[in-house]
Amino acid sequence: MNTKTSVLSCTVWTVCTGVVMLMTSVAPGAVAQTPTTDTYPELITLTPASSRNFISTETVKRPNVASFVQSAMTGHPALQAAQAALEAEKARARGMGRKLYNPELEVDLETASTEIATIGLSQTLDRHKKRKVLQDAGRDNVFAAQAAVELVKKTLQTELLTALSEYQINHDMVALAESKVAFSRDFLKLAERRKAAGDLSSSEVLTARLSLAGSLADLARAKSEQSRAAQTLTTLTGTQLERWPLLRGTPNGQSARNWLANPESFPEIRLASAQSRAFRSRIAVARKMRKTDPTVGGRIGLEGSNALFGVSLAIPLQINNKYYDSIDVAKAESLEAEAGLARIRRQTIARLKGTERRFADAERAWQDWQSSGALQLDTQRSLLKQLWEAGELNAVNYLIQFDQTFDAQSASAELKAAYWRSWFERLDASNLIPQWLETIQ
Repeated sequence: MNTKTSVLSCTVWTVCTGVVMLMTSVAPGAVAQTPTTDTYPELITLTPASSRNFISTETVKRPNVASFVQSAMTGHPALQAAQAALEAEKARARGMGRKLYNPELEVDLETASTEIATIGLSQTLDRHKKRKVLQDAGRDNVFAAQAAVELVKKTLQTELLTALSEYQINHDMVALAESKVAFSRDFLKLAERRKAAGDLSSSEVLTARLSLAGSLADLARAKSEQSRAAQTLTTLTGTQLERWPLLRGTPNGQSARNWLANPESFPEIRLASAQSRAFRSRIAVARKMRKTDPTVGGRIGLEGSNALFGVSLAIPLQINNKYYDSIDVAKAESLEAEAGLARIRRQTIARLKGTERRFADAERAWQDWQSSGALQLDTQRSLLKQLWEAGELNAVNYLIQFDQTFDAQSASAELKAAYWRSWFERLDASNLIPQWLETIQ
């Protein structure tokens, strides 16, 4: 199944041969248990041979979700890039906090009828305290880079969990397709035996063979989708696992309702707010930097046998350019950043409320299915089998109605996948993924 993974925790359901088994929400401490067996190993990798040196292969037991996310984030290129950008801002801030001007040493020697030799020292003075505003601006830039690192972490966690949910639905679809193939094979064998006994016609046996062919085609498609989902996980993690983590059970919505989300602490808003402060500080920098600083100096020397002593004062005159334009630029950029902050805040709060509503709808839909449709699958299949064995259903009608139970089971798998996707969207929108990962460790 191809759905966009974006941004952004887990518990999974298993599809057994014939019926979707309900696994109720479990306590946070029990969610992260790893399965003891895996009857559906991951498929071939789509990684080109030329790039396999960059992907490690692990054949260990299936990890739990929390440890998988933590391991995948360790040394991730996106996180390393954000950390490097942060270190660059820290170094830049240290430089902006140092004194602006170094002293200048000047040595002059003239030879003529009288030899003149002088040595002088001059220093430009930070009369307008430019160092202070530059230091403040550097600090604000560091805060923005720190918020960017947190946003990268949040985004990476969301992408990993979303990719896991996509792998989970495809994993379950493969299990469902394999159970359908097994049923079709068994039914074909039974139909051939009944034909040999004269109880079935050739057309009914042909129908059974066509049903098996369709089941095999469905299995091939499911495996192809699972391979794509595994490739997405490999791309995100740089690791090629034989056993990817699986989501068990269903999301525990009650735990999320007990967590309080503070939008102002979200990385998106923190980053936009820090960038807004950084642009505001540039206004102060522009105002200070347009002002001129005087340079004072002194020199001593000899002219023949006479001693020389002199002082100097240099003040730049802002006649041709008063540098007001740089202040206008800084003000305009600050207004742009303020508008961006308001936009991000509005989008974040709207997304938070929207994901809460969608999760509530998905949770209610899953509960309705569990209380109605899920319990009837076994009954329907058992009844169909009795009617088939009693001769009250021909092979065609039996296959059609039995396929409908598989369609219902597939719809339940889709419903549960939507349940998990809405859960991860809610965790991402409310910045609660770290808390959720802690509860399932």
